Amino acid sequence: MKKIITIVIILLSIGYMIVVKRTTVNVGEEAVVIKKPWFLGKSGIESKPITTGTIWAVASTEIKIISLKAFNIEESFNSLFTHDYIPINFNIYMTFRYKKGKSVLLVKEFGSKDEWYQHLLSKPLQKSIEMEVKQRTLLELSSDPFQIEELKNSIIFGVEDFIKKQNIPVELLTLNISKISPPQALIDMALKKEIAKNERERQTFKKEAEEIAIEADRAYMLRMNMTPRQYLELKRIELDNRKLSNQRFAIDSAKDSNGSIKININIGR
Repeated sequence: MKKIITIVIILLSIGYMIVVKRTTVNVGEEAVVIKKPWFLGKSGIESKPITTGTIWAVASTEIKIISLKAFNIEESFNSLFTHDYIPINFNIYMTFRYKKGKSVLLVKEFGSKDEWYQHLLSKPLQKSIEMEVKQRTLLELSSDPFQIEELKNSIIFGVEDFIKKQNIPVELLTLNISKISPPQALIDMALKKEIAKNERERQTFKKEAEEIAIEADRAYMLRMNMTPRQYLELKRIELDNRKLSNQRFAIDSAKDSNGSIKININIGR
């Protein structure tokens, strides 16, 4: 008899564990109870969310936990064309929070987590931002604080207006835009062009300087009534004098230092 009672208790315990489940609702959360009876009973979503405490329910009942803490959604935009037909890349970072006491509405009408964003807001947001970008040039979007702030405010207004019209129980807390820039390949190409341009300008300047020096030498020769050979001899003498001057300076420095420094004589080439 005792064995039978023990077996019954064990079976009841196992059945209880299988049929009944326990869910804890923490601070900053709301639980939405969705009844899905296997045989008898009415199915559907409970009209009020459960804020804190422990929920005991049968295994067929679904319980969705909705966090009321702020959460982030990031949207990337690649190769959107500006008004001057330049592709740009950037991200927007949005922080949302679900409204307290509205979890049942969220689950019933829009699903849980960020399903509402993926199914309803994402595509219209991308389209509206694409249109906003087309109205501005790359220079305005990359360096004009007024234009960047105007773009940001336009996006915020569009998101908040969409949420209000769709009656989604969520609020937009913050929205930020990353640095707006062309693709790296386009930047590298522009950099190469700038380097090539600078090199051409440097070579042009060097050539012009050489031509000016030649003209100056020619003018000096004519003014002094010298032949090219005489002029070259004068230049050689000037170079020798410069070498000799360097040598004397080095020797005088060595004498002043009582031989405590190393002598470096730069005689040129």
